[in-house]
Amino acid sequence: MSQESVESPLEWTRRAAGNTWKAVKSVYWANSPSWRFLKSGALVFFGFFFWMAANVLLSFQSSWEWLYYPMAYGFVLVLYGPFHHVVVIPLAVRLRRGGRTRLSKRLPNASLAVFFAIVVVIGTAPPGVMAFDFQSAIESSTGTDIDPSLLCTKSVNDGTTEVHCHLTESRGIDHVQVVSSGEVVTTDEDPPFEFTVSEDELSTVTGQKQFQVVLRDGDGNTVRRYTRTLAMIEEAD
Repeated sequence: MSQESVESPLEWTRRAAGNTWKAVKSVYWANSPSWRFLKSGALVFFGFFFWMAANVLLSFQSSWEWLYYPMAYGFVLVLYGPFHHVVVIPLAVRLRRGGRTRLSKRLPNASLAVFFAIVVVIGTAPPGVMAFDFQSAIESSTGTDIDPSLLCTKSVNDGTTEVHCHLTESRGIDHVQVVSSGEVVTTDEDPPFEFTVSEDELSTVTGQKQFQVVLRDGDGNTVRRYTRTLAMIEEAD
């Protein structure tokens, strides 16, 4: 009587991993219009999630500079993901069917290398359009009606870039603090809360000068917080 062979856990794991990898490759190379749409939509959703989640975390933990890299990954994936599966993969499939096997294999790898290179560059020097100040929006929904706008411009004076900011209203605000990398740069206790800081006073975060403007009430509680980078601020007319 023959005895059935029992698959070991290691063999089962290897077989499961192999089957999973084959399934992933089949989806990756799927080239029908429906698959292109599904893959592009999934990557846009996935990228948007990474982008917004990193922004939310960074709004509350400004010292976590490493968050700029998952933020950049999501930001670039929203645009580059559909391009890769709508343009690059169909082109590679056509090249493979045309007998140009070596080029068809290298093209997707080159596209992915460009993608990750862009992520590293943008994560190291994030553009202003990639970052959002979610903390201000969240704090505005806590019930307080103190919601002034922060208006800032920058100019060059004696070779040094200066940033001038002011609030549109001062009702309910006791004082304003300008903070950069956890250090208080200046405090303004007099309405209408206008202040000027120089570029030299601001700390560099992932290649950009960054600061926060914190509005506090009479008890010292934070009622609003705005995060700005020098690149986000327009030149004064």
